[in-house]
Amino acid sequence: MRGYLLIYLLLTATLGLAGPADTIDTPTYYESAPGGTVRFFYDDRYYLTDKRCPFKSIERVGKFDFRQQQFAGEFVDFDNQGRAILRGRYADGKKAGQFTAYHANGQLKWEVTFVDDVPRGIWAYYYPDGKPLLEVAFGADGATIRNFWDARGRHRVVDGNGRYEFEVEADGYNEYGYVRYNRRGKVVDGRPEGNWIVEYVFEDGEKTGAGHEYYKRGRFIRGYEAYTDEAFADAPRYRLLPLDVFDRAPLMISKSCTIDEYSGFSFFLAERLDAWFKNDLQGLVEPQPIEFRILVDENGEPRHIEARRTFTDKRAASGLLAALHTVDFWFPSFAGGQYVEDTLTLTADVALDTADQSVHFVNIRIARENGN
Repeated sequence: MRGYLLIYLLLTATLGLAGPADTIDTPTYYESAPGGTVRFFYDDRYYLTDKRCPFKSIERVGKFDFRQQQFAGEFVDFDNQGRAILRGRYADGKKAGQFTAYHANGQLKWEVTFVDDVPRGIWAYYYPDGKPLLEVAFGADGATIRNFWDARGRHRVVDGNGRYEFEVEADGYNEYGYVRYNRRGKVVDGRPEGNWIVEYVFEDGEKTGAGHEYYKRGRFIRGYEAYTDEAFADAPRYRLLPLDVFDRAPLMISKSCTIDEYSGFSFFLAERLDAWFKNDLQGLVEPQPIEFRILVDENGEPRHIEARRTFTDKRAASGLLAALHTVDFWFPSFAGGQYVEDTLTLTADVALDTADQSVHFVNIRIARENGN
């Protein structure tokens, strides 16, 4: 799978993964801090993670009301080098007042004012050198793009009109291996107009056409996915504006300290299996656990898949095995300073919802015999 093995190489080299990351018996997601504050530990996508996990990237220090399960008052988020990356304030569990984010070099990244948890006025973004990047206006009619400057400092969107092009970070795992996607199109009165091109951007900077979306007076009309040759008209699938996941912090969603959890691969796998059995519950009569063993080589390619525990109905069991065979990349195990062939054990629980004829694969876990 292009891109993902390179990303994993970068992760293991940067984070120093030398032993099994899932050997943390009792994770520590938060601890007391001076002045009645609490220190919370997150990965770079603001999922709670163990303080000893190599994927920990952010520490939030602030007051927390455990009875109401919400942040209270001012907080500061720090990166692993102790640099402040976000400052803000909560009132009654809602974002209130000015929120300010910083680049790693200390330069202002963005600033915005929240009123009762909702952004108001101008959300201003800046490049790492301090020059303006983007201004988005928030009001009663939603968000509009007011001004945009490209990396060369050219004012491309002026007072809501012009040409816009911006790369948005991908949030979670995708099977194509892109790490960002590029959006470009025309802006009229602050809203997208006409045909907007979507390009996938890979770790090495290579771009490839991924499709397009069509807008009329800011309203999404239709779209097309080039990789799957799929037309869609329900809703846009790609963001126009920068992705900031800090709002995930109050949800207190935790992840295990494994590459499969951290990358979002486990969630991707659950969605893939759910979709395979959509509107087809024949042979699935009760919730049940499943277990498979997958032989994965050092490049992440599956060599053999064996069912250890599966559906009793032969048709359903065959479908589940077929669904797993559509997954052509699994994160390879890392041991002794290199990637190795290993046997992965996949376990999950299967929950049935007969009301909407859906199957849900939950509690997905991937264990490795010889590495992490």
